[in-house]
Amino acid sequence: MKIKLNDNSLNRIELPDGVPQLLVRDTELVGFAVVVGKTKRTFIVEGRVDGVQRRKAIGVLGVPRDDGAPWTTKLARLEARQLLGDMTRGVDPTAERRARSEGPTLNDALALHLAKMGKDESRPRSIEVVKHETKKHLGEWLDRTLASISRTDVRERHEELTEQSGEYLANRVMRHLRAMWNTLAKEQELPVCPTIAVHWNKEHRRHEPMPWAELPGWFTKISKLEPIIKDGTRIGTRPGVRGDYHLLTLLTGLRKMDAATVRWEHVDLDKGTLLRPNPKGGAERAFTIPISSECVKLFERRRRQNREVFPDGDGGWVFPTRAIKGKACYLCSELGIGEKHTPGGVVHLVEGKEQHVLNKETGKPENIIPTPHRLRDTYTTALVEVGGISPFAIDVLTNHRPPRGSVTAGYVDLSSEHLAACQERVTQFLMDRISNTPTPSRSKQPSHLKAIP
Repeated sequence: MKIKLNDNSLNRIELPDGVPQLLVRDTELVGFAVVVGKTKRTFIVEGRVDGVQRRKAIGVLGVPRDDGAPWTTKLARLEARQLLGDMTRGVDPTAERRARSEGPTLNDALALHLAKMGKDESRPRSIEVVKHETKKHLGEWLDRTLASISRTDVRERHEELTEQSGEYLANRVMRHLRAMWNTLAKEQELPVCPTIAVHWNKEHRRHEPMPWAELPGWFTKISKLEPIIKDGTRIGTRPGVRGDYHLLTLLTGLRKMDAATVRWEHVDLDKGTLLRPNPKGGAERAFTIPISSECVKLFERRRRQNREVFPDGDGGWVFPTRAIKGKACYLCSELGIGEKHTPGGVVHLVEGKEQHVLNKETGKPENIIPTPHRLRDTYTTALVEVGGISPFAIDVLTNHRPPRGSVTAGYVDLSSEHLAACQERVTQFLMDRISNTPTPSRSKQPSHLKAIP
């Protein structure tokens, strides 16, 4: 169908029955046309570029343009003349759209980024987190080209994740997307990463040490976790595997999986030391810390009671348990103890479910004891509050890097004896609060508990 296109003639066009849309070409400007649908009229331009037929949408009658003015037939005709002139000079007006449909996909970017992480020797856990969270939260985008993922798409997804899964996860998923995008941008030309449109959630360092008054009640609770029972009789009066795990975390400040994966070959009771061969940051951050006399007692108790609970052997784990199902374990892999857990096999402790109980009224889990990271916060607070322990010793005992730009830290080499004395003092400080025993003022402390010069 051909007519002289103008606003009045377009408004008079009616679709025949059973016809979803109608193409109407202009009698004055060859290549200018409009697609008439049931609810809208879309202006288009048609022409050849290097012998290939191309079609591009211009705008919809009455819908505002980028400058706010509504599209009219007159404005669409002017735009069509410009586009047709470009096409005669070999400029393809659909090149950007086709690039969006033919370019690299998010799945391509993910594969390249994971390969780069592997080459850079990133921890398997870090690689798995990027892979899992991308597929879980951006899975429907994996087959989309990167150019088709708009800033609006990304901003809206970030807002959805913030509402559904929390502020921290939403930020983390968007950082995954940005990292994948930047990795591929080193190989191919890409548009600006759309995460530029994200309104990032504010993040705060979560530091939540337990109040000292709560330690006695906390110790009572962990003492009842997973009691060791043999032939119907509880063995010992001290905490079981999980209880000792929490106590060790409090007295050493170890991160939760560092504490859960302690093996007997890492413990030297004669020297009073504990090796962590693969902590946060990887094997290059391996460290050895002194352990207090209370921790020595804890390890001796675990060796003795593990024999009672696991007569066939504890698999070398200080805090053993039995695997419920088979699954890959990056922690065991990094320690060279196999690639996966087998059902019923003796494995390292996995974070205890006893930390939560289900509130029957709300249907949500509630903490009954603090998370292991709160115990680390409590230990770090005790290091400061006990007094007389230098920031350098605190960094070593908590396996933290010294502050950036600290020249002094490069000259400090603390002796094992000094660190052991610090560890003994902070353990005594914490055990006094567990037993609700007042600590003498510093001026009246025994000589071996006074501030270490």
